[in-house]
Amino acid sequence: MKKIYICFICFACAGIISAQQSYTLEQCKEMALENNAKSKNARLSIRSAEQTKKEAFTAYFPSAEIAGIGFKANDPILSVNMGEIPLQLLDDGLAGAVTLTQPIFTGGKIVYGNKLAKLGLEVSQQQVRLSDNEILLGTEQLYWQLVSLYEKQKTLDILEEQLNTLLKDVQIAHDAGLVTLNDVLQVKLKLNDLKSKRINLDNGVNLAKMALCQKAGIDIHTYKQFEIEKPNIEDVISPVDIYTNHKDALENRAENALLEKSIQASKLQTKIKQADYMPTVAVGATYYKQNFMDSWDDNGMLFVSVSVPLSGWWGGSHAIKKQKINEQIASNNKADGQEQLLLQMQQVKNELDDAYKQILIAEESIVQAEENLRLNNDFYKVGTVNLTDVLDAQSFLQQNRDKYVDAYSRYRQKRVEYLVVTGR
Repeated sequence: MKKIYICFICFACAGIISAQQSYTLEQCKEMALENNAKSKNARLSIRSAEQTKKEAFTAYFPSAEIAGIGFKANDPILSVNMGEIPLQLLDDGLAGAVTLTQPIFTGGKIVYGNKLAKLGLEVSQQQVRLSDNEILLGTEQLYWQLVSLYEKQKTLDILEEQLNTLLKDVQIAHDAGLVTLNDVLQVKLKLNDLKSKRINLDNGVNLAKMALCQKAGIDIHTYKQFEIEKPNIEDVISPVDIYTNHKDALENRAENALLEKSIQASKLQTKIKQADYMPTVAVGATYYKQNFMDSWDDNGMLFVSVSVPLSGWWGGSHAIKKQKINEQIASNNKADGQEQLLLQMQQVKNELDDAYKQILIAEESIVQAEENLRLNNDFYKVGTVNLTDVLDAQSFLQQNRDKYVDAYSRYRQKRVEYLVVTGR
């Protein structure tokens, strides 16, 4: 029975392990773009803009209208006497008409309306770019945050192994009467401190995994089966290879395209406003059929319609001037927005440089901390330093390993952010 129970446990554990899936960073980003609610809504906005564009196009075609009327009067509408004989007419009736109207000239309102609808579609496409960039950047940040937590767990594993070895040595020395009980207690307290830090790290890992699942569109309740492929953080590529001219990169930014389209939209809105006060010309045809005299009759006609707004010109002149001011505001916003985009690119570049330099410093500090710990261990064994010095050296090594992990995580995030803010 014991063997059967052990086999059952092994098979169960194997099932859990096989159910776990490890995802690369690229897979996480692909899932985020495909499944994230914000990304879905952004793409739905394109479909909505496409329908608006198609709706605007229908204004080029004739409009059709069907009208009908039927009535029943209490008394005849028309009564006449033909000599001594009364004649009553129009006590009921039916009539119907079909009218087709084709706009010929609307002051350009239909043309500009279609251009504005097309521009709205282009704006939606640029907004999708912005949404995708935000999602990809957020996914990168969560991914490297999780990597950072995993690396800190590895650091705790190394230190815990070293402390367990040290505890054995101290315990033997205490049993031999070479050290006091206080040394044993110091090592045990340090081990308890590591256990406390591990609990916090484990909670941080679980929370980061849940956040990454949510970003990638995976059920957050399955976060225990969600894993990432842990990359090698030892090799660091210099950011020099991705530096670019920021003025040239400005043309690749979705934000810059939106600023330009804002000006175009403002100009189109001015032309549409001007068209509101232009004459309109339309041609059409009407066919109608009526039965007012107990017999059906029909007729048809062609017509030309000309409409010239008169009373609106005074107020319209102010509305057009107001729209011209809006054009200038859009132009000013573009100039200011471009300057802010250039500042943003420079700021992210500076932060990228800083993160890379922090990695180099952290690498050197780790080498020095490892050597410091080695020397303190050797000195402790020969009795030239006390245990506190050894424990301090271990803490110093842990701090510098954590600094390296944090610096590496920040560097990878800033590297991607720099690519995003330079339109790549």
